[in-house]
Amino acid sequence: MLDIAYARPDEREEVAQFMNDVFVRAKWDIEGWRTLLAGRWCGPEGRYAIIVRDAGRMIGVLGLVYAERITSAGRRTTADMTSWYVLKEYRGQGIGQKMIKLATSDPAVTVTNFSSAKAAVKVLVNAGLTVLDAERLVWHPRDAAAGFTLHENALTIADRLNRKDRKIIEDHQGLRLRHLAIDTPEGLVAMVVYPQQKNDEFVTHEIMYLGDQPLFAKYAAEIASVVLPATAAILSLDRRFAAPGIVPDEVRQFATPRYCQPGLLDPSEIDMLYSECVLLPIKIH
Repeated sequence: MLDIAYARPDEREEVAQFMNDVFVRAKWDIEGWRTLLAGRWCGPEGRYAIIVRDAGRMIGVLGLVYAERITSAGRRTTADMTSWYVLKEYRGQGIGQKMIKLATSDPAVTVTNFSSAKAAVKVLVNAGLTVLDAERLVWHPRDAAAGFTLHENALTIADRLNRKDRKIIEDHQGLRLRHLAIDTPEGLVAMVVYPQQKNDEFVTHEIMYLGDQPLFAKYAAEIASVVLPATAAILSLDRRFAAPGIVPDEVRQFATPRYCQPGLLDPSEIDMLYSECVLLPIKIH
């Protein structure tokens, strides 16, 4: 008989070893899996995976990155789905759907999926997840705008950051991210940016979190001019973070849309921090 349940804290290393064994194409080693499962934003006793056992043998796993976030509506819990696998001899029995059903069963948790394989989309939709976003806005390098100052380390002006911006930046120290603050003529815009070499010709500076969205929309081109290097780069912003009046240089479609469980959080609050995207070297397409 199959047993499907949330993994216990004392099963963490077994889950990491299982992931390391079955995901043979992963571009990271066992330490990467341990980092993913460590509960960075929910603590060592928090949820981190759903596992399936057959007579005690682990035959399936669904990683979950849980986090307690500060939002405009107060503290909210999110769970980012990651690294989903069922052994081949157990596929076709609806096990994956049961795992997703359990993952989405808590009405107080917003479940997200930012990097789904196309083959998994049908299962996500059947579980009640909906499209969160399907396109990104893009800006190209230009001459730096006068009157805009870039603070490459936003915590050097921590006293000027609001509580939410400061907490988010503090929560993501030590990762492959740029923690920025930009002075504009009308105030400060805090951003967390993930530079990724997705293309041989340029580096994509992906905005993972955007503080003052209306102010960014007003000065997007000028902000891009001080955030980006002079050449071979683009600044990318998911559509859901774009306030009215924003004017990009171009719009691009995602290879696969982002998905989330609707109802608890406004889409503009569901950023890509507190997720596998910043814990592992995953290219965000």
